[in-house]
Amino acid sequence: MARKALLISFTAYEDPELDRLGPVRVDALGLSDVLGDPGVGRFEDVESVVDAPLREVEQRISQFFGAAEPDDELLLFLSGHGFEASKIYLAVADTTLHMLVGTGLSADFVHACVENSRCLRLVVVLDFSYSGSFMAALETSGQFLATTLVIAATDAYREARNEAGWSVGVLTDAVIEGLRTGAADLDGNGIVTGPEFADYLVGQARTARQQPTTYRRGRVHTLEIAGSSSSSPNLPEMISVEEAESVGVIEDDPPDSDVDWLSDAPADDDLLDRRALASVVRNRLVRIAGERPESSFLVHLDGRWGTGKSTLLKFLRERLEPDFLVVEFDAWRQARLAHPWWFLLTAAREAIAGDLGWWRRKALRIKEISERVRRTGGPYVAAVAVLLLLAGGIAMWLWPRQGTSDQWGSVAKVVTAVAGALVPLWAGALVASRFLLWNSARGARLFEQSGTNPLHEVSVHFSWLLGQTRKPVVFFVDDLDRCPHAQVVDLLDTVQTLFRDAPRRAGAQDVPAPFFVVAADGAWLRKSYELTYETFDDCVGLPGKPLGYLFLDKIFQLTVRMPLLTEAKQQNYVDRLLRIGGRDETAVTAETEDLRRRLTEGQGRESEILDLVAEASPAAKAAVAGDAAMALLQPEVVKRTEHELRKFRPLLGENPRGMKHFFNTYSIFRCVRTLEGNTPSRDTLALWSIVRMRWPSLFDYLESCPDAATGVLEPILVADHFPAELHEVATSAPVREVFLSALGGPLTATRIRQCAGEP
Repeated sequence: MARKALLISFTAYEDPELDRLGPVRVDALGLSDVLGDPGVGRFEDVESVVDAPLREVEQRISQFFGAAEPDDELLLFLSGHGFEASKIYLAVADTTLHMLVGTGLSADFVHACVENSRCLRLVVVLDFSYSGSFMAALETSGQFLATTLVIAATDAYREARNEAGWSVGVLTDAVIEGLRTGAADLDGNGIVTGPEFADYLVGQARTARQQPTTYRRGRVHTLEIAGSSSSSPNLPEMISVEEAESVGVIEDDPPDSDVDWLSDAPADDDLLDRRALASVVRNRLVRIAGERPESSFLVHLDGRWGTGKSTLLKFLRERLEPDFLVVEFDAWRQARLAHPWWFLLTAAREAIAGDLGWWRRKALRIKEISERVRRTGGPYVAAVAVLLLLAGGIAMWLWPRQGTSDQWGSVAKVVTAVAGALVPLWAGALVASRFLLWNSARGARLFEQSGTNPLHEVSVHFSWLLGQTRKPVVFFVDDLDRCPHAQVVDLLDTVQTLFRDAPRRAGAQDVPAPFFVVAADGAWLRKSYELTYETFDDCVGLPGKPLGYLFLDKIFQLTVRMPLLTEAKQQNYVDRLLRIGGRDETAVTAETEDLRRRLTEGQGRESEILDLVAEASPAAKAAVAGDAAMALLQPEVVKRTEHELRKFRPLLGENPRGMKHFFNTYSIFRCVRTLEGNTPSRDTLALWSIVRMRWPSLFDYLESCPDAATGVLEPILVADHFPAELHEVATSAPVREVFLSALGGPLTATRIRQCAGEP
């Protein structure tokens, strides 16, 4: 394995028009020194090319990649002046400004060299104007097979809107400073990995006009950019634990200390910042309960098994309980024995009763019996009365007429008479209780088989129960993605048809409608509906929105995707589980406090909040992510954001509910991305939200395979990037209109990665 670096920079040009732009003062010598330092960059071969003509530049780049072996690690650095002329070009020493084609270094050439190389580990640093667009050209012109990290000094999105800004040499200076001082070693372990290198440079090179961007593909965390000898002191080979602790190598527990046993139960400690997301969902529910108490609201917490949905529910309950009555329902454990309506109603009754004192619980039981008797209990009361009269008549008929007869025979007759009277009385009371209280699953099934519209009575009675508490009721449905498809559909249909609008159906306008939060894998729910209604899929499903998506869009008003576990969070999570201490956080604490103060004093604009997050160091960004997400939910911020998003109305399609769903989707995407420390531009994230709303199957595929965006941008390549069932929707005019929109477009793979939360 060899580590090689090729540094190409330009400070002077033959074309007078280019020369008048002024030199690009990049410290190429300083960069060469730090990369070639055996204690820092550790690159064995560092080649520097300055002010060379195009032929030599192309030859050096071609040889650099052509001679590489698969296990080599290559770093290519380019700096100078960039220009746009149908494509993006880097001006070299003999470039003619008015003849960029043929005299400038094109992104296509660099990409061809990369694709034809055997190297599987590559880092590219681009420090020139239009480098963001240069990077996007590299990305969309094909697919890298290698683990690839590209860092550009500018932002292609801003360049596309003529908002490009570039500060000469800022990115290069950040590279030199970060590697030389060890500041780029964000976790302090002595190695600067690919993600650390990218995060550090994006943070350090960001200015008011300059917005660096990155493109990552493959196992970027395996890229070792440099060592960081300055991040940890030099120690002798053999030292004691006490000596190591004194210099900070062992900052907490020694390696042989006990590690807590882990279980699969919902976590008590918030190791992944789930409490902040719980606060976001809680604020949304409180807002809706206050503004529209008559409207039910269903939230879907979407995530695969093991992504922390149950833990999120636990934290959400902590935040809701002061204002809401939370009813927990484990679908996997409870929904097998009877119809879901009985379990949901019983769970609501138990939760409402549990929120009352002992005497009020007893009173609730009596009131419930009276209510059932008042509405539909007449026939059953009459039946019990007839049974009582019949039992009494039989007892009197069997009662001994003369007390002087044989006493034992009389006693036997009396016992027989009483027993004969009690048997029908007991049976009648049992039947009545099943009808009046539905105390058992068998009674629920018996009730379903009686009457002309028994389930309407269930809905009305559910509404009456909701009126017995002063709090809005929210159901937590967990583990639904463990149930067979028939039970999944049965439960969700019950919620949709019987319970969510029960107060309005019963005419109880003063009773708040129930809320439901369903934690389940969205793919499991969609497949359940597709299997249940597979006969109708061809005639009902839409391009990009098959039948399963249509059902879920109808049921849920808000879908919350579980945040991605980024490499930084994953490392922090493992360290905290193993009780490995962190570095001195005095500086981070000061920065965090300053950021929180500025968030509080902000003017209520989304862009200001995002700029604060984007400019923060990675550690401070993680610390204030929750505060930033909450700031985005302030009423004045939401109002301004919704006003600014109205310009996307022409792209929302003909669905009358589209605008409402669009706002919901955008706001939750923005909050989740902010919690991840990710700040995509508003317009680009809005386009991505429209894709989710209108073509969710296309959205899901692109979220897992962002590079497939090439098939939308270049329809001739659609077969190379999408499965057959998505060809039609990927090349359709409405999809391309959204992807190529001047409002935040085009949606390239890099932009999709950022909007989807991928680092």
